Amino acid sequence: MTTGLEDTPQQTTDEIDQRARDVGADAQREQEDPSPLDPRALALAAAAAAGVYTPGGGEQEQAAALDRCVIVTGLTEKIEKLVVHDGGTPGTGTSVEYTDAFFDADGNRVATVQGSSIVLTMAPHMWQYHQSRAQFDDGAFEAQGVLDCTAMLRGGTQLFRLTGTEGRYAGKVGFMTLAIEDPTQKPPHYATSFVLC
Repeated sequence: MTTGLEDTPQQTTDEIDQRARDVGADAQREQEDPSPLDPRALALAAAAAAGVYTPGGGEQEQAAALDRCVIVTGLTEKIEKLVVHDGGTPGTGTSVEYTDAFFDADGNRVATVQGSSIVLTMAPHMWQYHQSRAQFDDGAFEAQGVLDCTAMLRGGTQLFRLTGTEGRYAGKVGFMTLAIEDPTQKPPHYATSFVLC
């Protein structure tokens, strides 16, 4: 019996570029996000969204726009309660209700977050729609966005749209970043920063 492969010469590894051989391993290797969004750039985007800055402006225009923004960096988000509603079959349509907390760099709890999400699709990436409300001592904001969970698990940073609703955030709009900060924690801890202008 012949398979038709007997006459095909076998390729040696010398004929395949090392980069091509490593591509699968490189794709599976965990990598940190090589370029998280800079808070200043995020603030200028928020200022543009708020209509108080036109991109391309000079240093004076940028400084004036940034003065109108609330910029908070270096927060850790930790899940405190999470309930999954999937009827015993996880997948598209699965919903989640959660309570999280934001902690500053000194470990002080600075906000409580109440939110929900729903799985939009599972393949090739898992996408979820999220909405939440963060309550601080000095105000509150609401967050909304579509999250690529697969990209986040690979080290990517996700972005949410914010609307200020109370206190010093009232009437402002902006963005919040979210990335896995410590995957060894169960559940993982998340790094987050936000800007509102």
